Amino acid sequence: MSAPTPRTALLIGAAGGILTEVSRRLAEEGHTLVLFDRDPEALGRLAEELAGITKVEAVVGDITDIPSAERQLTDIVDRFAPSILVNGVGGDTRVINYADLTAGHFDQSFLENVVSSWIAVKVCAPRMAADGYGRIVNFASAGGRTYSHFNNAAYVASKAAVIGMTKQMAYELAADGVVLNVVAHGPIATERVAGAWERRDPAQKEAVLSRLPMGRMGTVTEAVGSVLHLCSESAGYSTGSVIDINGGLYM
Repeated sequence: MSAPTPRTALLIGAAGGILTEVSRRLAEEGHTLVLFDRDPEALGRLAEELAGITKVEAVVGDITDIPSAERQLTDIVDRFAPSILVNGVGGDTRVINYADLTAGHFDQSFLENVVSSWIAVKVCAPRMAADGYGRIVNFASAGGRTYSHFNNAAYVASKAAVIGMTKQMAYELAADGVVLNVVAHGPIATERVAGAWERRDPAQKEAVLSRLPMGRMGTVTEAVGSVLHLCSESAGYSTGSVIDINGGLYM
């Protein structure tokens, strides 16, 4: 198998969870990385780690500050012309009953998950289309496919919206060589999720695990394989698809 063509990848929310491991794996494949995150310390540590492997640019920014993020992303496109984009921002471990949700919960979830993904695609995709090549991966959730034992209706609604939005944009960009896909992770033991998990009582843990066919959460390593495939050249005929990474949940 030939080595992948070195490209430039922009990772939104790079300094945490699944995206950190995706960044490492893309670096090992020889891609140039533009790491975008609002946590300067975590971002700096990751950039320093990967700088010995590949060329790395670290950009501190908040993707949910849409006007500022649009300016920063425009500068990134002008300077680096990324042909791979992974939108990994957005997550929620709060279990909130529908009756206790507020409009603010929906505003926050849609900003973090839908609008932030849209602004990155809006800025990056036109350059990809002009170049005739692009790989874009958005993060949804197993909950956005059905329902969730781990979150709330605002979060689930926003992840369902990410799926629908991605499918529409994939349709609009398909003729330009730019493919957009979604990964829908189930319970993955990132640091944030693992912390929330430890705060649950044993009875709650047993009830959740009993609903998982594999009887356990997935690991971060297990979560990245499909993301990497969708970033690759071999994913050129996959667009508008949703890949479930959930250990058999909701089969």
